[in-house]
Amino acid sequence: MSYMRAWNLVRYTTRCFSQPLVEATRGGRSGGGATLTETGREIVATYREMERKSQRATRQDWARLKSLLKA
Repeated sequence: MSYMRAWNLVRYTTRCFSQPLVEATRGGRSGGGATLTETGREIVATYREMERKSQRATRQDWARLKSLLKA
């Protein structure tokens, strides 16, 4: 993914939430960078928990689906 595409996604996603998700530092001697804000970390943690719960909830269905796939 290109740098510009990544930043466009960050900007778009940030507009969906009431607080900033990423704090950016401009380049220069130190090279700049970006870090997640507290809200950003909370969003990521919540999403990861949703993933874990979804995987647990669909484990049996997924096993059934895989058993029907061609080898």
